[in-house]
Amino acid sequence: MSWPQVDDGVNIVFSVGSFEQHGPHLPLATDSLISEAVSKAVSAKLGMALGPSIPVGVSPEHMSFAGTISWSASTFRQALSDTIESLRIHGFKNIYIINGHGGNNSALEGIDAHIINLTKLHKPYDHGGAVETSLMLYLYPDDVQKDKIQQHVFSWPGKNDWVDTKDFSESGVLGDPTEATASNGKIIFESLVQKCIDFIEKSNYSE
Repeated sequence: MSWPQVDDGVNIVFSVGSFEQHGPHLPLATDSLISEAVSKAVSAKLGMALGPSIPVGVSPEHMSFAGTISWSASTFRQALSDTIESLRIHGFKNIYIINGHGGNNSALEGIDAHIINLTKLHKPYDHGGAVETSLMLYLYPDDVQKDKIQQHVFSWPGKNDWVDTKDFSESGVLGDPTEATASNGKIIFESLVQKCIDFIEKSNYSE
């Protein structure tokens, strides 16, 4: 869109993700790539404006792995608040944020927008396992290092004790990526898109 096309904007969707390790076979931008793809599909299907993706999130639990970039919760919230304020100034009444990183969930609480957490729409979700690897094989197969897909030794962290992912997985993977397929990725992706659409339509976004 150019700026004159924004004048009649009311409904907008954009994504937030993370820039963090996802094991030896998936790119650091995995969460952002997935949430952005879902946002684009939702935007296209509902005719909503598509806002800019925010590719960095709250990821302190992955800082033991090279390449991870983590914002503090306050920095993340401030970036979102400034983005939302700008959009509201330009007339966007209904703002939807599709979040692809579970570590952002608590920081998104109380944000002045409709929040959709992908990790809560598909159970069980994982980290570099069958779910995320399947999605990436479907959406961005060239970005998956297929020769490095293997089983990993890991344990699932408890809800309140996930401080350092290396305490639970030396590789950073939580799940089994060997079970991933592009066909399953397509099914999961289409389900996530539809669940986002269902949420938006129930929120009376067209008002």
